[in-house]
Amino acid sequence: MTTTTPTPVTDGLATAAESQPAGEEIQADGVSAGTATPLGVSVSKEINPLTGLPVPDSSLLERRPVAVKITLYPRSNRPQWGLSLADIVYEYYHNNELTRLHAIFYGQNAKLAGPIRSARLPDDYLMDMYGSVMAYASADSRIQDRLHSNHPGWQLVSILEGTCPPQPVCRYDPEAFNHLLADTAEVSAYVSRNGGDNTRPDLEGMLFETARPKGGEDVERITTRYSYAAYSYWAYDAVSGRYLRHQDSWEDVGGRNEVYELLTDRLTGTAIAADNVVVLYVPHFHFVYKPAANGLPATEIVDMDFEGRGQAYAFRDGQAYAVEWVRKGDGVLTLEFEDGTPYAFKPGTTFFQVLNVGSELERDGERWRFVFDFLRP
Repeated sequence: MTTTTPTPVTDGLATAAESQPAGEEIQADGVSAGTATPLGVSVSKEINPLTGLPVPDSSLLERRPVAVKITLYPRSNRPQWGLSLADIVYEYYHNNELTRLHAIFYGQNAKLAGPIRSARLPDDYLMDMYGSVMAYASADSRIQDRLHSNHPGWQLVSILEGTCPPQPVCRYDPEAFNHLLADTAEVSAYVSRNGGDNTRPDLEGMLFETARPKGGEDVERITTRYSYAAYSYWAYDAVSGRYLRHQDSWEDVGGRNEVYELLTDRLTGTAIAADNVVVLYVPHFHFVYKPAANGLPATEIVDMDFEGRGQAYAFRDGQAYAVEWVRKGDGVLTLEFEDGTPYAFKPGTTFFQVLNVGSELERDGERWRFVFDFLRP
């Protein structure tokens, strides 16, 4: 096994987006991804610019994406609702050893999405990237101040009590848990009903091709360990051509070691899967940090710098590629090879794992393990 702290993007992997043919693949939703014809985001208004795939109802693309803050913890909240229907999902460190998901719904809706929990500062950047409306439970007052200073009130759909519909977010209690869930179609309708600007934002930038780039390295398992409590891995399934998500089932303390279980969607009954997995190295820093004291946990508000560019690894079709993430202005996040050539995502869904710069990469054959590193003050 080798352990590295990633440095500028070399690693002997691909440095240019040369294509090698891949056979026709059928996505999990039954839509043919075609052959090696590139799918650019400007091909048609009926092509989802976040997946590179056609949508059955093009009117869905004439609105803002809907982002939902979905929790992974406590584990009793699993399985989540609607996560398999998101086009793009970001997982990032929240606080106190745990992570949370920022799921973006655009090309299709989820009748139920959640459980919904509170927002954090990086959501501000992600809303800018995708021009999204965000459904979330609440937030620390300092986080609320940032969100409301940068986004109009109609773009921030927080807890709404009442009956669904017409309310887009409601309590649902199937097993004595007071889950907060959203209907993403109703979130869009709520914004329009309340005078919000629910017109389609500029989402161009991501490049999609069914032919995978040349020069990749075989990797069949991608583990991300954020802490003893929050860890997961993606396993490449050659039959479907997708990555299946396996999530921690207990805390790795006291010699128990890591134990995983397949993550599924309570709404659809399917496994959580992605066509693309991307590991991003993004600078983290503390906006607030107060150490644990008097039996109370630490107070931790983490911010991140999603501006400019940084190191990344992209995974598709069982291959790994060393790339860089790029964010130009307020546009969507894209990927490039070191020479500036755009990296092509596989048409389909993408799951971004956000790590701090300096996090380690351990390689053991076709198994790669990313270990999150973030020093406390």
